[in-house]
Amino acid sequence: MKECQLCKNCFADDVATCPHDGMPTSHTIAGEPVLEGKYHLECRIGQGGMGVVYKARHAFLKTQLAIKVILPDLVGNDPQLVTRFRQEALAAAAIRHQNVVGVTDYGVIDGSLPFLVMEYVEGESLHDLLAREKALSPERALELITAVCAGVGAAHHQGIVHRDLKPLNVMICSDKPNLSQAVKILDFGLAKIKSGELLGSFIQAQTTGLMGSPYYMAPEQWADEEPDARSDIYSLGVMFFQMVAGDVPFKGSSIPAIMKKHISDPAPTFADHGTRVSLELEKAVLHALQKDKNQRTATVEMFVEELTAAIHPGASTIHSSVGRSLPVSSLKVITRPPQSRVFVDNVSVGETQNDGALLLEGIQSGNHHLRISHNGFKDWFGDVVCDGKPQQVIAELQPGVTDSRSAIPMPADMTVSGSGRIDDPNFQATVINDAMGQTAHQTYGTRDVNLSSQSMPPQKAGMSKAILGIFGVLALFLIVGGGIGAAYMMGVFGGKVGPGGNTTGSPTPSGTPVVAAKADLIAIPGGTFNMGNDAGRENEKPQHSVAVKPFKMDKTEVTNAEYLQFVTATSYRPVPAHWVNDKPIAGQENMPVRFVNIDDIKAFAEWRSKRDGFTYRLPTEEEWEFAARNGAKSNRYPWGDEFKASCAVVDKENTEPEPVGAAACPNDWGVVDLIGNVYEWTGSKASLYPGSKGSIKETKEPYFMIRGGAALNKSVGEFGITSMFRADVDATKRDKELGFRLVTQN
Repeated sequence: MKECQLCKNCFADDVATCPHDGMPTSHTIAGEPVLEGKYHLECRIGQGGMGVVYKARHAFLKTQLAIKVILPDLVGNDPQLVTRFRQEALAAAAIRHQNVVGVTDYGVIDGSLPFLVMEYVEGESLHDLLAREKALSPERALELITAVCAGVGAAHHQGIVHRDLKPLNVMICSDKPNLSQAVKILDFGLAKIKSGELLGSFIQAQTTGLMGSPYYMAPEQWADEEPDARSDIYSLGVMFFQMVAGDVPFKGSSIPAIMKKHISDPAPTFADHGTRVSLELEKAVLHALQKDKNQRTATVEMFVEELTAAIHPGASTIHSSVGRSLPVSSLKVITRPPQSRVFVDNVSVGETQNDGALLLEGIQSGNHHLRISHNGFKDWFGDVVCDGKPQQVIAELQPGVTDSRSAIPMPADMTVSGSGRIDDPNFQATVINDAMGQTAHQTYGTRDVNLSSQSMPPQKAGMSKAILGIFGVLALFLIVGGGIGAAYMMGVFGGKVGPGGNTTGSPTPSGTPVVAAKADLIAIPGGTFNMGNDAGRENEKPQHSVAVKPFKMDKTEVTNAEYLQFVTATSYRPVPAHWVNDKPIAGQENMPVRFVNIDDIKAFAEWRSKRDGFTYRLPTEEEWEFAARNGAKSNRYPWGDEFKASCAVVDKENTEPEPVGAAACPNDWGVVDLIGNVYEWTGSKASLYPGSKGSIKETKEPYFMIRGGAALNKSVGEFGITSMFRADVDATKRDKELGFRLVTQN
């Protein structure tokens, strides 16, 4: 691959001069600017001590990505690096949090150069922000560090330590409304394999002014001890100090000088850097910078809690991401099981009582991140938007081994005073029993009240059983806003997920019964048709005659709702990445399930076969195209030979699908959504048509053909989607654009 030294755009090896600026090109990494036949490298966007980062685009999904390629020198000096990099990449991909950059794929170039595929973040680094603004107010620094700690805390609860937290590894998205959503952490877990990062970062810092790892490393890391969560907290303390004071606490002209200061020199005060802060804030930061990790702040939650108490003394420790002048809200948290620990924006706010309820008042408006913990259960995570109106969240924890409570001491009861206008929850509860279970409705009046923060006491004898019933329901509709009647399905409030899609809303209530019902199948008669397209893409050629036996096909793609039935019945893992708390987001039940690979589909098909008494499988390419082209008619589209914009979910700027059947233009037999919405897996392995002049790259893992296009595909032009379109995908791939439907010959 060649690269322009001026604009950093990437080109094929035979391009000697950049077509954009006329500058000569030079070789960088070996080969063409296409990785694994599917990632097109567009331009270099950064380089560090570990590797080079490129802006890239998926060859057929057309999604924008960031790809880090490890430097050849590092690989050459460490033959085991490729294996370790893969292990760390898998760990990084397991972290799903709105404040952590998602990892979507991993590969190796020519068997020697590993690369990592990540979501692309448009914005600036925290380093760039600090270089421009020098020092921040304690309040703004708290907003930033709270968001960073939210992502770091999510990783820590999975046993993953970052090891290299620094401003260069914190991105701030330009397209998010507030900092709680905008902050993204890079390179989780990858510092573990950085054999040459320390020296490289320092040299870079000396020559470019960039702050590398040495300025943020905990004392135990210099002693070559295995770092843990407290090592990350030390780095966070350095970062907060830098944000407020305008510089890092420990500097030096050499690596040994920096090391000595981190290990033995007392931490400087803010006053030493000409910055005045409260004694409480000084103590909170010094606590995080203790040399002995056993004396250091134990958790990121405690760190945020101590900073918040110091910066906002006497006020609620629940910090707003959008300012303290906005209206306050009340939030009721109901947990299953009761007596669960509640954190808001990584600040411990108390424990639910015997009835499972905790009432929080005086919460600043904005987006807040919730975490619920209980011994013997997996932590529950969710987001809630507070807008001055009362909110309620029901959190149902799943049994597991995660327990973060033991490391976090219970805070004293807090009391918050203030006044404001909120909607008063006068619990007029109506419990409706029907075939779909119980649904509770709440209505609210409006009045002026004084605000206080307190735990709800245990239920007293004589309290309304109707109110108790509310706590026991798992599907809750909240009527918000003084008669406005805006209804929200309450539970988890979704944020950024997976390898790149934006989803918002609440998950499907866990109390909704899963009703097993046979699939809606359409009978497709057998016959002969002309498969392929002589005027299409190379892999669509040549057109050839194919005979297909009769079969039955799903009317639509498999939905989130049906896949949830499978997950509920079998406890299958992993669940799709666009789900929240192991459930689809409310309102998305009838959308196609995504983020499923061939193994997931096989397991689903086996379960559905037992349920229905049929033998289900993925359609072959021949079956799929036969259905999409109306058999012997060989139509260009399921509805005919002319494209109709209303007949397919395509040409969308975002990548989110629509509910199945939204574009109701069926084929001749009644099958819908064969074009657009999501790509559909077939059961056919990657191949060329007989007589094709193309070639197939040999791969270690099998590749399968996908059909139908997705929401982001174009309707016209060179890449316009048709019923003849085909592409191959790694069988292990789980992607936001990949769904499926099944067939049977029963």
